[in-house]
Amino acid sequence: MEEKNNKTEEVVTEKTINEDNTNSQVPVSTEEKKNNKALLIIVWLFLGVGLLVLVGVYVFPNFMNKTDTSTTTKQDNKEYFSEYRMTGNSLENFDLYFLKLENEEKNKVYSPLSIKYALEMLSEGANGKTKEQIDAVVGDYSSKSYPNNDHMSFANAMFIRNSFKDSVKSTYTENLFNKYNAEVIYDNFDNPDNINKWVSDKTFNLINNLIDDVSANDFFLINALAIDMNWNNQIHCESSHKIPCIKNGVYSIAYNHEKLDDDATWNYNVIDYPYSSDDEFYGDTINKHEFNGKEGIKGGDVLADFNKYDIIKDLGEDKIREIITPEYEEWLKTDYGKDDLPVDQGVDRFINELKENYGRNANSTDFLVHEDDDVKEFAKDLQEYDGMTLQYVGIMPKKVELKKYIEDLDKEKLNKTLKELKEVNIDSFEEGYVTRIRGFIPFFKIEYELQLMKDLMKMGITDVFDSSKADLSNLSEGAAINKAVHKANIEFSNDGIKASAATALGGYGAANGPAFEHLFKVPVKDIDVTFNKPYMYLIRDKATGEVWFAGTVYEGITK
Repeated sequence: MEEKNNKTEEVVTEKTINEDNTNSQVPVSTEEKKNNKALLIIVWLFLGVGLLVLVGVYVFPNFMNKTDTSTTTKQDNKEYFSEYRMTGNSLENFDLYFLKLENEEKNKVYSPLSIKYALEMLSEGANGKTKEQIDAVVGDYSSKSYPNNDHMSFANAMFIRNSFKDSVKSTYTENLFNKYNAEVIYDNFDNPDNINKWVSDKTFNLINNLIDDVSANDFFLINALAIDMNWNNQIHCESSHKIPCIKNGVYSIAYNHEKLDDDATWNYNVIDYPYSSDDEFYGDTINKHEFNGKEGIKGGDVLADFNKYDIIKDLGEDKIREIITPEYEEWLKTDYGKDDLPVDQGVDRFINELKENYGRNANSTDFLVHEDDDVKEFAKDLQEYDGMTLQYVGIMPKKVELKKYIEDLDKEKLNKTLKELKEVNIDSFEEGYVTRIRGFIPFFKIEYELQLMKDLMKMGITDVFDSSKADLSNLSEGAAINKAVHKANIEFSNDGIKASAATALGGYGAANGPAFEHLFKVPVKDIDVTFNKPYMYLIRDKATGEVWFAGTVYEGITK
């Protein structure tokens, strides 16, 4: 046995916690030890715009005597099949399953990635029908390794009670190390301090005191993921921004002699100033928004304008001159116009100013957008770290309530919707129109806990939770799982901390009196990305489409 353990130490990253660092060991009888062989899987999630930390699934060891018979899998020729079978690492029906199953009208967040990772590691220890049920869901999914740096921490470990060390198969711990880079750490299990410290260290000290009691456990299988990320640019610039703002938050665009609205009396002109902490008017009056029927919800305003209407080409320069020349001649007869340029020069100036409008564009932040008769979409990238970019996508149904939208959703419909997203740049929008985008994105903070064991059993993974049927013999003889819980919380804000912003819209005139003006009404397409009703969101790997987090928003943050 000693030779076998030495061999394991050569392959597996292995640590033994000195007994002097813990309290006296709790004695465990042979019968109690036999009944308590089980798995604890822990994955925690915390997301902030400036900070992301994954938290999720844990499993306790008291064995079940009853199995939930409700399942979405079927047995056929001794093979198990699941409609939630994963076909790869992109968007899957599995990712949406928990949205559909726990489709309550409240804030929610969970991490499909952490659940997938936990299922894969659990499958390593399973055998027989237990493994078949798990693998019927896992399918062709293959977890990938993620970088560890100042912005991301991804770690796995198996904590084993010292007295239980010889009961865990070395082949299992070797697989954990080789496939998941998992540490193997031995401990007296007198208290949870060493496990909690490990979790805290691996989550940038954000997850503390995760486990309250370890006296009834023989081992813990832990996955902890922490991510500290910011937007590339704030959603709506604040005066003392900690991450960049586009053009320092000053949004300005004007179209000479063109108007977008029938009743406009000035040429189209928009100015957006960043929030000033010295000006209470902006903070207290302008930036109050309504979301899901509640006033005063904190959020970020987004703006974008793209002029792809060539008025010279559409109307013709001769036609414009024909319209403008007699009006300009009358202008020269007024007190304001008597000293202006002669007719030919004045009309030429007017034509040249019109020509400058085509191609003008501005956006208040970097984002992607889509709106049609059914949905609104807003997406925004987080900063890239070690070649990986996560992207947030919010989707708000327009015709039906969110609950109904989720009921009818599958990966094909969602992928089709996601493909409609356009980056906000001049090349993304339709020729022959001025595209005007206005929106409000509410900030939110959510804590949520899935009924994971019940959900997995309905998915068809049942035997592992039944002590009379569980087969985790690749891990240890006689082990089973009794309870599976997935906890998560998410904070979505301007850049990870609270912020305020304001927008002022209006026109301007000449300083010394009115100038000659003729306003041409131009064709406009408005895109409204004001999220004022409940919506769902994804946070996904932009390159692969794999969903890290998913959830719903029914309540935003008040000021």
